[in-house]
Amino acid sequence: MASEAFDFVVVGGGLSGLVLASRLSENRDTTVLVIESGSDLRDDPRVKMPAMWGMLLDDPDATWQLKTVPQVALGGREVAFSQGRTVGGSSALNGLSFSATSKANVDAWASLGNPGWGWENFIAAMDKSYKNGPLQLAVPDEDTQWPQVWRDTLSSLGFSTSNDPFSGHVSGALTVPDTISASKERSFSGNAYLGSANDRPNLTIWTQTTVAKVLFEAPENGPPSETTIATGVEYTTVDGQTKTVKAAREVILTAGSINSPAILELSGVGDKTRLEKLGIKVHIDNAFVGENLQNHPMCGVNLEVLGGEEGFETMEKIARQDPEAVAAAMDDYTKRQRGPLSRSGANNAAHLPFPGIGNTTGTENLNRILRIPVPGNCSKNMATPFAKAHESFVHSVLKSPSEASGCYLSAAAFAGFNPDGSRASITQFPGDKSYFTMAILLAHPLSRGSVHIKSATPSVSPAHLAIDPAYLTHPLDIEVLASHLQYAATTIAETQPLASHLKPDGEHNPGAPDVGSFRDMENVKRYVRETVVGAQHWTGTCSMMSRDMGGVVDPKLRLYGCRNLRVCDASVIPITPCTNSQATVYGIAERAADIIKADYPVAARG
Repeated sequence: MASEAFDFVVVGGGLSGLVLASRLSENRDTTVLVIESGSDLRDDPRVKMPAMWGMLLDDPDATWQLKTVPQVALGGREVAFSQGRTVGGSSALNGLSFSATSKANVDAWASLGNPGWGWENFIAAMDKSYKNGPLQLAVPDEDTQWPQVWRDTLSSLGFSTSNDPFSGHVSGALTVPDTISASKERSFSGNAYLGSANDRPNLTIWTQTTVAKVLFEAPENGPPSETTIATGVEYTTVDGQTKTVKAAREVILTAGSINSPAILELSGVGDKTRLEKLGIKVHIDNAFVGENLQNHPMCGVNLEVLGGEEGFETMEKIARQDPEAVAAAMDDYTKRQRGPLSRSGANNAAHLPFPGIGNTTGTENLNRILRIPVPGNCSKNMATPFAKAHESFVHSVLKSPSEASGCYLSAAAFAGFNPDGSRASITQFPGDKSYFTMAILLAHPLSRGSVHIKSATPSVSPAHLAIDPAYLTHPLDIEVLASHLQYAATTIAETQPLASHLKPDGEHNPGAPDVGSFRDMENVKRYVRETVVGAQHWTGTCSMMSRDMGGVVDPKLRLYGCRNLRVCDASVIPITPCTNSQATVYGIAERAADIIKADYPVAARG
């Protein structure tokens, strides 16, 4: 029996995959297939209710449960994490935050050999997702005094508090919108983009179907390295059958920064030596597939609050399942679509420059950091031109008083992670204490790692994937992140009005290693190494760059060496965004849809 055929076969029904499927299927003469490994959880209340966003992160029925290899700079710790495995992917499970990266960041991508990817084109594509598109955003109601206290505290430190999260020039406090609909339910690619396209006869969605590899052939009229064609994909059904499906026009990988490079390697695209050792036939030799893995290292501080102050309620009672608090919150949400369950709880943020960069002491500290010798292995497996460009960009950010090297999230709640990467819960700690949390993300890490398959067996598991983000292996990363954490725990925490709502000599960081004094930088760096985790904003493993820079895809997102395979997800981002990647990936997907449509004018079918 001949395999089925579609014009476009989209591998991965996550954020970018569903954006592309929706946009490409707008032409009713174009057939689109989306293959998603997970199931459809769009009606699950844990997806729909904003405040429940973390409840599926540890569920193997909704996520890929993964972990890193032992991290050298973290004392050998393995850090667990998850990736969305459901219709909508991680957009169905994430913390809902939606804010743009910086103009400087996007323009840096363009300078790596990506014409057409500067700020103006990018922001227009991102705007298309929510201004004129199906995605809905909401700024939550402020029913406590904490958001104003956060803004006033940063204002006291000289920072702006009226930042537009989409301006490309954020420096100071900002309120981050949530991807939430008017009915106070999660808005994501699964219900926004797919919801409007679900009934199109030319759009097909296969769930619980896992792609094993892309199928290639090399025509007789040219060398394989230049004319390789993707003919379709091989996949496995939920009952274990192996089948194939043909792509009449293109295969588009949208499986994410972990899975997209893994699928390429399983398909024979990657480092020739590595693949031949695994017995995989090599179709395209590119040693940069799976390299340049980046993620935001993240750590934080939990500060005990006074408690009992009217207007300064926190989330601990709900987290501890206090019957009265839970009932009141549910009543507020179901009857009035408001209250703590109607929002993510991570809306009060700040993008801040290197601490003290505007004064002599801060500048001297930065200059000291920039003089620290960099080990040669920090750029291993990366093309020298890119390594230099990446370092130059990060240095420019660190030296600027208006560019963010640290991304801060504040919450009137206990929030944190265990050393193994799992989410910590207030229920781990007895008592009735309440906390104010500041989480700090290193906006632009210089540490770069990799993800590679360990066998020719198609499987997304720690046994078959070597995931090495190389956290904090570049010496600048630990210095910059520790400086921001110290600034949060001392300067911000001791500034009014926030300081007046924190308990003097209160408990800090329950369950975490004892930091001693946050004023001792060596203590802070030790604490960072013992507690840092990844923010699950993975990028870079199929980078969009020129070939001499070490690129995997070109500015039209086409795989180098193949006529008709594109990659369109966070893996194409060569330098990680300064904030969470959700808005950035919506922008990339919308831009990709326009690029692909332009390559196939409606009148040119066939």
